[in-house]
Amino acid sequence: MKMKKRLAVLLALFMVFSLAACGSKTPPASGDNQSESQGESQPAETKGGIVYFCKNLGDKGFNDNGWAGTQESAKKYGMESTCIELGNDTSTYDSAFADACESGKYSIVVTQSNFGLADLCLKYGPDYPDMKFIAFDAGITADFSSASNVYGAAFGQNEGSWLAGVIAGSLTQSNKVGVFLFQDVPVGNDFLVGYLEGVRYANPECELTWAYGNGAADNAKVKEVCGLMYDSGCDVVYVVEGGACIAVAEDVTLNRGGHEANKWVIGCDSDQYAMAKENPGKEAYADVFITSMLKDVRVAVTYSVDRAMDGTLPYGTVELLGLAVNGVGCVDSDYFRTVAPQKVQDAYDNALKAVSDGTVKVSTYFQYANYEEFSAYRDSFKK
Repeated sequence: MKMKKRLAVLLALFMVFSLAACGSKTPPASGDNQSESQGESQPAETKGGIVYFCKNLGDKGFNDNGWAGTQESAKKYGMESTCIELGNDTSTYDSAFADACESGKYSIVVTQSNFGLADLCLKYGPDYPDMKFIAFDAGITADFSSASNVYGAAFGQNEGSWLAGVIAGSLTQSNKVGVFLFQDVPVGNDFLVGYLEGVRYANPECELTWAYGNGAADNAKVKEVCGLMYDSGCDVVYVVEGGACIAVAEDVTLNRGGHEANKWVIGCDSDQYAMAKENPGKEAYADVFITSMLKDVRVAVTYSVDRAMDGTLPYGTVELLGLAVNGVGCVDSDYFRTVAPQKVQDAYDNALKAVSDGTVKVSTYFQYANYEEFSAYRDSFKK
């Protein structure tokens, strides 16, 4: 079959810093919270391996968790698992993806949706009808209906971030909190919308600071920008860049007094408190993590592969994994229950119930008609 190729241009984004005046998850039943298009369910071929595409491993978060889920699924079904790290040059992604499909080695492709990878699933899916494509972290409004062998999983990061915002807004003593977003992209802004609303829900007078990265894993830059937030008066910062969380925690502990000075970090992607405790030389930095917001990529992958194997995965759709089905959430650990003041614990418990039972409806980036409409809403949180 003829290989298709296309050239993507890598856009260099600069760091934008905007200061305003301030466990095991239970997956949803098949078909819950799906987009309107309903694809066919069909069993996957058991022969062949599973290939996982990511930008780079080693982030101790999003990419690593996807690879862990892929390996777990491969072991369960007696399949070989392969990880292809694509690197930073997006112009090579198309050819690498096409080569893997054409190799005949794989029956299942697993990838995140960012960096054009979901588009590649939709592009090559029709050319390889015997393969199954799973793209996690898709936008809930994405249209997968054109492909009968491509499935998308969306995370309710807005809802999980709303909980993180409630914790930040009720925990702060300076009445000023911040958030660092990995990039000014739709999924990143979905985190932001939820966080802004959660902070204001818990603390209407709290001042908010936000900043964007350029999508690159640059711990030094993230630490620098978050440091500026703390220096401006923020005492809680939500770091939506899993691989940089411990670097920020180290800086807060060594240079800003740590939790004993009422400086806190809310982590992302993994339980960053547990990650630091298990990381030799980083144990002392764990205590500044009051909690972490989890997008359970590992479970999303294993859940999706299970349904691909038993023929119940609804191809042509995007499913939403939110708080109601434990697709996202904040770490509710013994440490959180020990160090968080009772008012913070109560605020968290009440907030979790309010979103899970539908009492509170969290806004999402994807409800806005365009970026200008979203940015106007975002900027309304400036005081």
